[in-house]
Formats: sequence, structure tokens, C-alpha cells
Amino acid sequence: MSLARTNLAILGLQWGDEGKGKVVDLLSPKFRQVVRFQGGNNAGHTVVVDGVSIALHQVPSGALHPGCFLVVGNGVVLNLEVFQQELDRLKARGFDLTGRLMLSEKAHIILPHHIALDQWREIRADKVGAKIGTTGRGIGPAYEMKAARMGIRLGDLRHPEALAARIAPGYEEVQIRLGQDSPLPSLQAIVDGLLKTAEPFLQFIGDTQSHLIEAWGRGDSILFEGAQATLLDIDHGTYPFVTSSNCSLGGLFTGTGLPPKAVGQILGIAKAYTTRVGAGPFPAELLDATGDRIREVGREFGTTTGRPRRCGWFDAPITAHACRTNGVDGLAIMKLDVLDGMEDVGLIVGYRTGEGTVTTKLPSCASEWRDIQPVVKTFKGWDSTRGITDHRNLPSQAQAYLESLAESVEVPITYLSTGPDRAEGCIYPGTFLEPLLG
Repeated sequence: MSLARTNLAILGLQWGDEGKGKVVDLLSPKFRQVVRFQGGNNAGHTVVVDGVSIALHQVPSGALHPGCFLVVGNGVVLNLEVFQQELDRLKARGFDLTGRLMLSEKAHIILPHHIALDQWREIRADKVGAKIGTTGRGIGPAYEMKAARMGIRLGDLRHPEALAARIAPGYEEVQIRLGQDSPLPSLQAIVDGLLKTAEPFLQFIGDTQSHLIEAWGRGDSILFEGAQATLLDIDHGTYPFVTSSNCSLGGLFTGTGLPPKAVGQILGIAKAYTTRVGAGPFPAELLDATGDRIREVGREFGTTTGRPRRCGWFDAPITAHACRTNGVDGLAIMKLDVLDGMEDVGLIVGYRTGEGTVTTKLPSCASEWRDIQPVVKTFKGWDSTRGITDHRNLPSQAQAYLESLAESVEVPITYLSTGPDRAEGCIYPGTFLEPLLG
């Protein structure tokens, strides 16, 4: 158990889409086990290898490295049809996961009535101006059914004779809400479809908690890959404009069955600016040509949905909140090169309240976000950082910006991405990442 210090958790510090996939891909060759512990196919990680993008949604990003054993923990909700499509795409690219993938028997399954309920709710919410901006993929209702003890777990697939009775309570509740004339498939059609879709997955279903505890005990290095990010956490994010799972550090332990002492280091991922998808508070948002430029240069469109992301300056108060919540040991700052060539670059260092005071504390209620305005510290822009692999060679203006950024969140930078490809980035010497990436 003394080797727990080699185990690493990678977590998003903003509203998701920070570039976690690239970092997990870089680090995966150094780890034996790569674990996804929460979220569903509403998450998406993009890895760029030799200029070619590979999008992953439910499969851990370690899939691209044959030496990694992949674990999908009990905190994940799975759409098996989408998972199969992803496996097929990976196999077509030469990545066959047979023999190195385990899915938790306790992980819940997303079913057609979950998706129907999710989309029905968004349509109704939009009519009254209360739209959250979910992906409509059934993730929220799947977690809701889990909490209501009406969910279906992968282990239930071993007992096909009992599936109809297990699915019926949740199905009937959704049917009542949507009405008898709703275009839901019949209960039997859902059962038959699930059994057909699930058949190829039976070989992968297992006791992932025991697998991980045994791996930890024998000294296997474990990499934990978070989906979404802290500001989307159901408890610690900008509620109610959040996802349906705990995507901060606490979700790692409930989503795997491992104890806190199984994690040695925590790496937080943030962009050099801020984005979010969907509705909700976003003090950093730039509703002007600068925001449009960041979106276009950074290709800020959702990996999962294709939706354009809202863009703005780096928000230090939300990132500092995420660092405190997760006990972050070091930062990986992504996509600095997107800010190349700008005349000025902003950094949000606080919020001005309706009373005129300045605070770095995040509001706890949605209505309180409306009264705050960002306090922006402006830095002179720089020419180019693209492809730089030694942070000492960065333009002085970029160095000044990054130093202030790290100071504002009180966590040191350990890695800096200067382009989308694996080779484009800087490892900061003397940090805990240096032995892994150096």
C-alpha cells in the first residue's frame, strides 16, 4: 500500500472541456490501470496523435496505450449502444480493448426512457425560461433512477429473466410523466433491445472494486480520469446548472470503492482561458469579437454535442475554489497558444458585488450570480507560444501572465500545453510530474 503515492487523480477545474484527454494520454504509458469513475456519454475527451483527433466519450483515454488496463467504475452511467460504437471506432483505428477492459457490475445503464425523459424536460424548461442546457442523453434521469432505487446495473444483465420486473417501475413512472401517447418503445422492446445490445459486453463485466483494491495492493500504478469538472459538480458547482454526478475528488472514492489513501497526487486541469457549455453563470464570458476569436482559434465546440462553447478570460476565483475543493497539488494549464497574437490578455482576479465590494468567494445561489461583475487584470499580449517545450523560452509577457495566474489560485503550474499534439507542451522542472513526463 505504500505505493499509493504513485497513484494520480486528474480532475477538471473549470466547467469541463479543459483538455484532460491530452494529459491522460500523455501520462497513461506510465500507469498500469486507468480508471474512469463518474459521468456518462455527456463527457468527451479529444486526444490528438500525429495531427489526427480521436474522440473518446465513455472509454478511458488510456485506450490508446496497449499497456494500460482500463476500468469503468461503478460511478459511471453507460449507454451501451454508444459504448459499442466507440469500441468499434477504436478497433478500426487499431486499438482492440479485448482482455484489457473491465466494466463495473455496479455501474448503471442508460435506457431509452431515461433519454426520453431528459429531452422532454428540456423542452418544457425551455418554454418557461428555465433550461439547464443538458446534452439530452439521459444521464440525469439515469442518476435519478439510481438514487430512487429504480436503476438497472450491469450486473442485472446476468439475470435476464428479472429485467422486465426491474425496469418496469422506472419505465412506468416516465410513461406517466410523458403521457400514454408518448413515442416510448414498449417495455418488452426495451428489454429485448437491452439484451441484444448487452450481449458483447458480458465478457467485460466484473467486480472492479476488488480488481482495483488488488491492483493497489500489489503496487500497480493507477491513474484516475475525471469527467466534466468541479464547477459542474452536483454539490460544489454552479447549481442548478451542473451535471448529475460528483466530478470533484469525492466522486472518485464513491465511484470506485477505493479509500482516500489510495490517491497520492492530484493534478488539476484548466485552460489558459475559460469556457462553458449550456446555460448558467459565467462572469468571465466575452460577448464580443474577442470571445468569438477565442472560440474560433481554440475550436471551442463540444466534443460530444458540437455545441459552440461560451468563452472568456481565465477566472481565478472559480479555479481557486476548485483547487481547494480537490486539494490540488499542481496545475496543468492547457491551450495557452490560443491566446497567441492578442493585443491584451485578461485575468479575472475577483468579483465586484452589487454593494460595490470586491470578493473572491463564489455565490452559492443562482440568483446571487446576477449581481456580480468580474474584476479583470490586463496583461500585454505576446507573439507566439505554439510548440514551445521549455517554459523558460516563453515570451516574457506570457511568463508574467502565467506567474500571476498561478499566484491567484495558489497552486504551482506543473505542465503547460502549447498546442494540441502530444509533443507540444512544457514540463516544469522540480514538480511531481517531472519524473513521469520528463
